[in-house]
Amino acid sequence: MSLQRDVLLLNASNLKTALTYPYAFVQVSEIAGRFGIHTVLKDMYSIPKNQWEVYLRKLLQKLAFDMILITLRNSDAVDVNDYNIHLTNDNYHQPLLSPPLKAQPYYPIEATKYLIQTLRKLTHIPIVIGGFAFSCMPEKIMEYLRPDYGVIGGPDAFFEHFDDVLAGQKFDQIANLIYFQSETLQRGPSKFFPPAHRREYTEEIIANRQAFLSQFSGQYFEPSIALEVSRGCPHHCSMCSEPMVKGRKVFYRDLDVIVEEINFLRNYQLNNLFFICSEINNAGNEYVLTLADRLLELNKDREDYEKISWYTLHLMSFSKDELKHLRDSGFLGTFNPLPISSLDDYHLSKTKVPLKCDDIVDFFTTGKQVMEEEFHQDGQIFHSVEERVFRAPQSLNPGNFVNAWNIFLGHIETTPDTIATTIKRADETGLNELFDSCYVNKATRIYDFMQPTEEVLNQTWSSVNGEIKNSYNELWPSFTYPPALLRHFGSEQIVDEFFVLIGDTFLSQKHLFRKDWNWFLTTNIDLGVFLSWWNVAIKTKQDLQSLTKIPEVLEFLTFLRNNPSQDNLKLLFNPTPGRKKLINYAANNAIQFVLFSQERELEPIMKILGLPPLASTLNLSPYKFAVNLFDHYSNKDEIFSILEDRLLFSPLSRFLVEFLLYLKNTPLHDEFRIFFSR
Repeated sequence: MSLQRDVLLLNASNLKTALTYPYAFVQVSEIAGRFGIHTVLKDMYSIPKNQWEVYLRKLLQKLAFDMILITLRNSDAVDVNDYNIHLTNDNYHQPLLSPPLKAQPYYPIEATKYLIQTLRKLTHIPIVIGGFAFSCMPEKIMEYLRPDYGVIGGPDAFFEHFDDVLAGQKFDQIANLIYFQSETLQRGPSKFFPPAHRREYTEEIIANRQAFLSQFSGQYFEPSIALEVSRGCPHHCSMCSEPMVKGRKVFYRDLDVIVEEINFLRNYQLNNLFFICSEINNAGNEYVLTLADRLLELNKDREDYEKISWYTLHLMSFSKDELKHLRDSGFLGTFNPLPISSLDDYHLSKTKVPLKCDDIVDFFTTGKQVMEEEFHQDGQIFHSVEERVFRAPQSLNPGNFVNAWNIFLGHIETTPDTIATTIKRADETGLNELFDSCYVNKATRIYDFMQPTEEVLNQTWSSVNGEIKNSYNELWPSFTYPPALLRHFGSEQIVDEFFVLIGDTFLSQKHLFRKDWNWFLTTNIDLGVFLSWWNVAIKTKQDLQSLTKIPEVLEFLTFLRNNPSQDNLKLLFNPTPGRKKLINYAANNAIQFVLFSQERELEPIMKILGLPPLASTLNLSPYKFAVNLFDHYSNKDEIFSILEDRLLFSPLSRFLVEFLLYLKNTPLHDEFRIFFSR
């Protein structure tokens, strides 16, 4: 190789809600450096678009570049919530349709197009585009953006033949190159390359990264630094493009190189690592367990403040002992180890995810066991649901394994049977009780490689410059809700609201954290009537300690029992802002105090509802409650009609029904019955 070459590497695809230093800057710089090519790096996010031309003109005048490279990591945000035209309703018992949403959608392809147009005004230097999103649909992006060249997947061969590209020769011999020849797109041979065999991070890269992040100090938090450990995936998950971009052969990076990288990062106090991979145990658990051995050794010589912590993507195939070993090495868990499309084995097979329901349940329950043991060893305890709901759940959640999870019920293969099986299995296995929240991905981002059917394409819409178009265009964020659910509900909005209900109620306990019992009282009963019930309850001399273990709540309820005036009980309906948390929680207990005092009078009503006695019903999971209720009724009006026919309809019976439906978060609508059959 002759003289050093200089290239400018730009990025215009950073996502505001997940702002990060582009890992492409790190990897491309290392690969280019092998062949004597130096990269100058600039993420355009921090520069307003109306200043791009001025900034780039000064940069191009200051430095002489042989080529301009652009990385396109994302084509869009992939999540339908970033492009939806309506808000999700936070109040489960309000009308389902929600107000319009004025979103600020994310269009990185358009930003990149503007970047290229700006560069074309300023220079004739060849422009090359690459990156993960580009590699998913290279022909369409080449035609749309019109760069000079594109690189699909790894750029190793591109930099090896950099002089040939500059000379305009041997294109057909350069692996992964795509280019125009007489206005027709041509490709070089395809090749998948392994991870770097030497350290990627340098002092220059670290300085550039720090300069980028420092611009957003206080606005964004980057908890980890990316470090590739493997690439390639042999699986065929229907929603995933990873094998298409990285290949189906699994390449593992040399552990000695990873250790060298980690030791280098220690010099800059960068010890929280995100190990980049397709899934770290795609070819078995041996590699990651050996990596954990090395991390344990490294941590032995480190003070607590600089010990290594890490997370990664992985298959759910760790035994309890293996998971404990990973945890000992600093493993923090992960947001979702693998896309979980349902808890229905038939549906999982249709989506080609290498999982079965038992794998998912075993992984999460094992994770909870490991976390509980860790807490016990540290002299700590798991906080109860009651404590987490009342206090500060963010600080009391015991860890990633029992905090939140994601599920992709919006897959195009999802049917009502899929949902029914999923929520039933979650209840049977106790999976719903492991999590304080569950995020349901509600729709599928459609790409050509998925080979969507005509039915799917007919229901696909695209978000184009902030407007919804009822047509499919792969270059724009294009989504389809599950066709079978659309046929059942008749509306995307209803599907949206239904998925919130499912995630919050039957796949986690999030609904408990969102209850407003003061609002419930104000909406459903007159203060004077409630006071009369309260006075009856006092005479029964119930034990308040059976209702709550929270000392502050118990103290407040005791005060109300000893001072049962209308002014005092009014606090349950309209608490002062500073005491909202306490009185909101106490209102739920106060309602139960009243209902238990008249339990005998309520027995015939519970029987008509098809429910066990009140105490047992309160202990029912929302799923079992819904199954019991839907076994007898289709809607709330039907219940009230039966109670009237039996001469049992009264303010108390109506209040009981409303209370149970709100407590168990079960809107009783006929279209929901299909999901709760016995």
